[in-house]
Amino acid sequence: MFYRHNHGVFWLGGLVLIFMAIAAANMEGQNTIATESQRAEGIEAAKEIRIRGHLVCLAEAMHDLYRADLPADHEHLYGFKTADGTFYTLLRTDLSEALFVDERLHQKTLIITGRTFPKTHLLEAIRLQSVHDGVVYNLYYYCDTCAIRVAAPGDCVCCQAPVELVEKPIKLAPLSD
Repeated sequence: MFYRHNHGVFWLGGLVLIFMAIAAANMEGQNTIATESQRAEGIEAAKEIRIRGHLVCLAEAMHDLYRADLPADHEHLYGFKTADGTFYTLLRTDLSEALFVDERLHQKTLIITGRTFPKTHLLEAIRLQSVHDGVVYNLYYYCDTCAIRVAAPGDCVCCQAPVELVEKPIKLAPLSD
């Protein structure tokens, strides 16, 4: 009796697994096709980088360096200036939102791990770290009440209390500032 009652459940479970496998195979095939078509068109892949520097307003930096025309009431165009003087424009994403809205980060020496796209200096930030006193710190926002870690400031998605900026030291050899 038990076997007959659960027979339909086993069939249904099997069908779900088969459909999931087919969907995964189709998605994998689509990704392969996109990659092959990109190669056929000569499109290069994005490059992962890890750079150290400071957040800047690119418009102000270009005004200071090259006397670019800049109205007094301009909107900030945030970017990243590396230690060697290279400028990157920041792509605004969920992972980089803190760079745009938390002014405390504008005063810090940062390490950004991210991707740059071919033939551009457009930077997609993936991980944010700070450096001070020769120590590297992971940067994130945290809600002590709910123990939730997020990438940008704001209210906790659970309790709606403000999340706090956390700089947690990484146990690595110190860097020189």
